[in-house]
Amino acid sequence: MEDFCHRFRRSRCATTAIEFAIVAPFLFAIMFGIIGFGMQFATHIALTYAATEGGRAAVAGLNDGERETLARGAITKALTALKPLIKVGNATISFDMTAEATDQKINIGIAYNDTRFAVLPFVPNFNNQAPVTVTYYVTDPSG
Repeated sequence: MEDFCHRFRRSRCATTAIEFAIVAPFLFAIMFGIIGFGMQFATHIALTYAATEGGRAAVAGLNDGERETLARGAITKALTALKPLIKVGNATISFDMTAEATDQKINIGIAYNDTRFAVLPFVPNFNNQAPVTVTYYVTDPSG
């Protein structure tokens, strides 16, 4: 029995497991934080892409109503294509047109509310983020 106790105190077989148990929570917190931030960054890029596609489509319209219809259709199509990452129902599209001296200014914004990727307390959710906005100018080439 004395030999077993002596070997147990001198054995170093479990030191790696104990060290891993000490380091693992920090490692996993960093890893899941990177994944959470990455998913939010990818979602932000996808929203920017959808808003940009809406602006490009709006420029092709001939009047205000057609521009808004084309923009909303392009945004919905882009958001639907990115459906695993974005929930289309959580996106709120704002469309505003302002006539200036020689141009028409089109502001498109997408506000997005989603808390799926904010599973850790230090990862912010999209409810606190500013909406993604793009601005396009439509100029009459005839002067």
